[in-house]
Amino acid sequence: MTLANPHAPLPARPRSVEKIVADGQHNAFASFAKWQGRYVLALRKGSGHTARDGVLVVLGSDDARAWDAVARFDTGGDDRDAQLVALGGRLWLYFNALTDGSFAVYASSSADGRHWSAPQKVYRDGYILWKPVQFGGRLYAGVHRPGADDYRHVHLAASDDGLQWEKVGAIREGQGESETSLLFGADGHLTAFLRDQTTVGGAIMEADPPYAEWKERSAGVHPSGQAVYVFDGVTYVLSRAFCCDPPLPAAAPRSELGTAVDQVTVIYTYENGALMPYCLLGPLAGNHDSSYATAVREGDEMWVVFHRSAHEYAGDYRTLDAADLHLARVPLKEG
Repeated sequence: MTLANPHAPLPARPRSVEKIVADGQHNAFASFAKWQGRYVLALRKGSGHTARDGVLVVLGSDDARAWDAVARFDTGGDDRDAQLVALGGRLWLYFNALTDGSFAVYASSSADGRHWSAPQKVYRDGYILWKPVQFGGRLYAGVHRPGADDYRHVHLAASDDGLQWEKVGAIREGQGESETSLLFGADGHLTAFLRDQTTVGGAIMEADPPYAEWKERSAGVHPSGQAVYVFDGVTYVLSRAFCCDPPLPAAAPRSELGTAVDQVTVIYTYENGALMPYCLLGPLAGNHDSSYATAVREGDEMWVVFHRSAHEYAGDYRTLDAADLHLARVPLKEG
């Protein structure tokens, strides 16, 4: 369901929240990493959420406060959805580019986080690669095909070298599949958190090697723009929550949400197979275009970067609007 009571106290509160990128442009869909002692932040910068002029910018920082630009990628399309992941002694950056209605996936890599290779197109045209993770010396990612609900599907893809990707198998097909984030267990058991475009709630998919047969159950909440991290044995799912009054059940059609809905960045813990609200980031009032959170571990905190609109929600996404990136310092769960 949607958050039953978004105003109820949760186990954690941010110790601080501050803007780190705010220049009147739409700064969003970021990825945050720490590489060789320095912070790396990749983001899409454009004139609006639905504008098609986005470019991919990479920033670097010693303290996550003062940032300098180290790279800029412009494929000629709308470059978005930055994804940072380490493999083979290099930091890899993946992003998706929308050109004339079709997506393509690009990859660049860096040894030092400052000097980046020219982006290369990888995988298949028409797909969006989402949140690659490393397991067993390989990269894995959920890759989905956008479009009409019955045309959509998501499958599991893998790469040994960061450039050559292959399809491992289908996760789910023909039911409004979208962003899908992965969680591997030590034994290779795979949990996939799937955003569903047809219902308010999403799905949790599970499979064991060779990932040919998947079991599905409701996520109970709405995952979107979601990322998964494990710190000190605790699994955190960073997502966006729908908040409306009265709350809607997870099985409700997305059409029932209408426009009387607020959205907020939320951190869940994943415990005993359930997503449990842990911490809210940012206010609810007037909030719609938000989230796509990303995190790094720092001591007893996770430092979370997320975006939030600089304007009140007007009922739809605007071609020209602004969004700011924020950094929240959130205490890790004790015990």
